Order: sequence, then structure tokens, then C-alpha cells
Amino acid sequence: MANYTETVKNIARHSVISSAVEALTKNRTNSTLARRSYVRDVKQHILNKDNSFDSIVATKLSTSTIERWESFYDSITQSRKPENLKVAYLSGPNPENDLRVFCSLGLLPENIWAFESESSTYSEAVISALNSEFPFIKIINGGLDAFVEASPQRFDIIYLDFCGPLPSRGKKQKTLTALTRVLAKHSLNSPGVLITNFSLPTEAQDPVGRALLAKLVACYLYPKSFIESEDSENDFTEGPIAQSLDPNEWHQVVSENLDYYYGQFVTRLLIDHASLISPYNRFPQHNSLFSKFFDIRDIAPLKKSLESLFHFDKDDGGGDVIVDPDMYPLLWTLAALDKSLNNKDLNYPQFIFQDEEFSNYSDQFLAQLDIKGSKKELVDSLKLLSYLLSEGQEQSKYLSEQFKSMYDSHKIFDYHQFCDLVLFHQSIEALFRQVATPYHVNIEKTLRWSYKSKDTPMFMDMLVLDECRYLYDWMPTVDMFSKATKEIERQLAYRFALDAVAKHRRWYNPEYFFGTAVVDQFTDGFKAKTLSPRELIEGSD
Repeated sequence: MANYTETVKNIARHSVISSAVEALTKNRTNSTLARRSYVRDVKQHILNKDNSFDSIVATKLSTSTIERWESFYDSITQSRKPENLKVAYLSGPNPENDLRVFCSLGLLPENIWAFESESSTYSEAVISALNSEFPFIKIINGGLDAFVEASPQRFDIIYLDFCGPLPSRGKKQKTLTALTRVLAKHSLNSPGVLITNFSLPTEAQDPVGRALLAKLVACYLYPKSFIESEDSENDFTEGPIAQSLDPNEWHQVVSENLDYYYGQFVTRLLIDHASLISPYNRFPQHNSLFSKFFDIRDIAPLKKSLESLFHFDKDDGGGDVIVDPDMYPLLWTLAALDKSLNNKDLNYPQFIFQDEEFSNYSDQFLAQLDIKGSKKELVDSLKLLSYLLSEGQEQSKYLSEQFKSMYDSHKIFDYHQFCDLVLFHQSIEALFRQVATPYHVNIEKTLRWSYKSKDTPMFMDMLVLDECRYLYDWMPTVDMFSKATKEIERQLAYRFALDAVAKHRRWYNPEYFFGTAVVDQFTDGFKAKTLSPRELIEGSD
């Protein structure tokens, strides 16, 4: 077992906890994807530009409406002091180590919950806590994932300090399952901070596990349009496909520098899970809410359309995921990992290492991403909603009557073009997200560290998650949407706020809010956000 008081661990612990508390207290209004002044700033930027057409439209957004949006933002974001924050974390045998840092920053021990599922370690933790200066802490003998299943409590900070890798092969420790349940149950307040800490086995510790992780990381990062780069002044570069690497060449690159790419994989999976995988996976397809959006009673043609995403037909139609993997990165990865998606023809770029051991490992990985532990349900939900929430491939046939009417009446020139045109998919995505309630990741405020615990590389991530209700709750609901968006002030306030949210997904998620820019992404004050490099913590233990 690692020594939880070693120097590098103490540095990492203090760095991440102090950053989390600061993000939710004195820097709270900078932790949302849209800062409080964003709508006002966009209008002023447009008025300052030498573009009379944009200025004429921007002047229609009155100061009173901007102030109303800012008041609405305040009502949602509110303010917090350290003593208002509620925390959940994994205990280990010495819960007082993390607890001392939290309390030194002003948190109350009464607002802190610790979780330990291993019974003997739990007994040690209780004794240690009772003998410390913090007897008011609550320690639960069980996993945090089991707790959130049973108790609808929400926390401001959730600190998942795992000892294992992402994902873990062990039957007892399912690191990814715990993360999936926390996200699915919306156990974090908004804005809230999710802290994770995963290990990467060394070659000496687990050569088989390391080899499997290299294959998984390669599969996951290959279709990404942009990845981080140590050789770029912007800290990121175009993805493997744009670099003309085939999947197996890319696997070789990853294997030779696994520590670096594993760190990227952890962050990108966390981003995807919070904003896409979890909300798509849990949306109630057999609920009346689903029928407000879609009518899929005619299932046969829909199945054919979903199949055509992954395979070419006899006339060389379809195959969108194969042809444009950078536009469908999650679906491409699903097909690379799931034999049921890629075994029907030879057109899909198969990895030569798709052996039985990796296939079983892939199945376990996908199952742990699903709230019910079902690989099939995960794959089906991601396929279906990825297709239905886009346009251009006869999706309109499966829209509800309300959305068909909206689709038929949608005209792009009814909306002023700033940077991008307003396409129909933006409306259905926004309304879907209004009720699905995803977390969005504040890319700019995401912080990451790496260090070694004894000989084991550790990767710690601090993500600020935001439900963006100042955007979604500003919108009307489905039946009121068309009329309300004709009110130019309400429309502009929404589009200006959406610009802020889209600036965080720009380099990372093409799957939603594609083409929603109002201000150019390279403009100071409105730039598309990029991840800061992972910071290496070195020590002398």
C-alpha cells in the first residue's frame, strides 16, 4: 500500500483540494462556461467591430434584457463560502490526511463524507478519525457509487482518489463503474468539482494490463480531431488521422509513450462521459418525454439507417463513421471496440490486435460506462441519439410532430449570421440538453497533475462541471420554442451565451453544438478554450 503521507502525495493533495475550493468560492463566476458578463461582452464586441450588419442586429439586444439575463445567471450560480461546501471523498485508512487540508481551507467537517468499502480499512479509518481533531466527519462503510444509488444527496466536490487504473480489470475495484454512477445520478452540484486520481501500471507491475491499456488508449484517441502535443506552441495538434497514421501505426506511437497518452485518455474520457456518454445513456427512451422529441414506431428503416452509419451499402452509400471518423469519434471508438458493430464487412478499419483478450477487456470497459452495466444498452443509446440529434441523413422522418413542424418551418436566413449559420440540429440539441441535463466541462479551468507514488505513475484530474442552466433554462420548452425564438432579444441573449459554451467544446467534441459561433474563436476574450498541460510533481521520497 502506498504511503499516504509521502511528499509528492501531500503536494498533489494540497494542490488539487485548494484549487477546487478556490474554483467554487472566490473564483466561482469564472468557473461557469459563460462568465457573468459574457452576453454583455459579446454585444459590446460586435458594436466595436466595423460590421454595420452585425451591429444593427446586436443593438436590438437591450441593456434591460442583458441585466435580466445577468440576474438570472446570479440566481443560478449564487455564491459560496468554504463553509457552505459539501464534500465526498474516498477515505482509505487515514481519512484525516485529506480532511486536514479541507478544514484548513475553511470547510466544516460536518459537511464532509468519507467512503470506504473494504471492511478492515474502514475499521482503521474510523479509529483514525475518532483519534483525530475531526470526530464530526461521517465515514460510510461502502462505496460512494453504492451510496449515490441509494441516497439522492449532492456534493460540491467529489474526490475519487482511486489506487487503480482507468478502467480497472479487477473484479472488486471497478473504477469506471463508480464514476459512471456519480455522473448518472448527478451527484455534483453545479458548478461542482470532480477530482479523479488513476494509476498506470508499469511494465514490471502488470505487463498484460499495460498492453491492454495501450490498445484501449489508441482506440479512444485515434478518431479525435485534435490531441495534445508537447511539440506544439498551442499544446495541441491535429489528430492521428490528419497526421496520416493508420490505426496500427498510431498504436505503436501510443505504446512507445503510453504515460503521456494515457494522461490524455483519462481527461478526454472524463470530458466525453460527463457531456455526452452519460446523458445519452440515461435518457429515458421508453418515457413519454422521449416521444416529445422522436417518433420511432417504424423501427425497420431506423435500424437500416443506424447500420448505414457503420457500413457501406452495395452502392457505396453510407459508411459515415468510416469516412469521417473525426466527426463521429465516439461512434468510431465503439465500432473499434465492439465486434457486433464491425464484423459484418471488411470496410471497417480493424485493428490487427483485436484478439479475444482485448475484446473481453473492451466489453468490460463499455459495460462499465453504462449505468446498468450493459454494453448493449450503452452502444444502442449512443448510436441512436448520435443519429437522431444530427441532420442530413433523413432524421426528420423520426421527429415528433412538434419537431417536424419546427423542422419544416426552419429557415436559416430567418436568423442573422454572425460567424455561423443557425441550423436545425442546434435547436433540437439545445432542447434535448435542456431536459437531459448534461454536465459541461470547463476546459479552461481544468487542472491536471502527474506524479509517482513509489514506482507507480499517478494521474490526477480536477474538472469543473457546469450544468449551464443559465443557458438551458433561459430557453422555452419544446411547444413554446418556435414562437419564443422569434423574440429577437431572447434569441440573441441565448445565442451569445451559447457562444461561450461552444468555445469549450470546440477542439474536443464535434458531436454537439457544431457551428454555433457568434464571435471568431481566435478573438481575445472569446477564444476557443484549450486544456493546460498536465503538471508533473516531483519529490524526493
